[in-house]
Amino acid sequence: MSLHIYNVLAREKQVFTPIVDGQVMMYVCGPTVYDYSHLGHAKTYVSFDIVNKWLRYSGYKVRYVQNITDVGHLLDSGEDRILKRARQSRVEPMELVETYMREYFADMDALGVMRPDISPRASAHIPEQIEMIQTLIGKGHAYESNGSVYFSVESDPDYGKLSGRRIEENEAGKRIAVREEKRHPMDFALWIKADDKHILQWSSPWGRGYPGWHIECSAMSVKYLGQTFDIHGGGIDNIFPHNECEIAQSECAHD
Repeated sequence: MSLHIYNVLAREKQVFTPIVDGQVMMYVCGPTVYDYSHLGHAKTYVSFDIVNKWLRYSGYKVRYVQNITDVGHLLDSGEDRILKRARQSRVEPMELVETYMREYFADMDALGVMRPDISPRASAHIPEQIEMIQTLIGKGHAYESNGSVYFSVESDPDYGKLSGRRIEENEAGKRIAVREEKRHPMDFALWIKADDKHILQWSSPWGRGYPGWHIECSAMSVKYLGQTFDIHGGGIDNIFPHNECEIAQSECAHD
């Protein structure tokens, strides 16, 4: 029996054929661990757990990577979700992360979901993210502005192909406040300048800061699965902007 998967990019169900015969490389966007899991998490990870188990049962050698987002996932206000919740709970950010990461895995265990082969954390892969940002700058797809780095959506003629959104159709400032330092309102942050009070920050060629949300998945997926892999999954709410930005920066970085 063949496996049919709905391909969001092609907008149709397709027969799954692995890049390498007998082997499947799969990446699924993991949770931002700032709170307890909810039904949306359960739906997503149970669904991909079924795919993962079916592939293994069918004899494929599977490498399943699912990240843990512990820095850089910003609210529409521009505030980091982890930092906001840590401040509200009066705990250290990484203390908050450890608490809810354990709760997440306990929930998945209770649902019978098989744990991923690799669960990389965004904060543990800062060098890889910086390297990818430098590649994008070198290829003319990103630019530094006031200590932050942004991806230039106008540099990628294919931007919007995953979600079907056109750049000119997006209303500036509708989802997140437009920064004056951007060249285009839709440009998204790869690296964000940190002020002195920002707890989670690292050194970079552009000064002290922290990565944007989207760059982590691109950097970690290529590290563990290669530049081209078989399946990329996630919640349907991630198609835009997260997965859209992901596919743009990944393809522009790796041609």
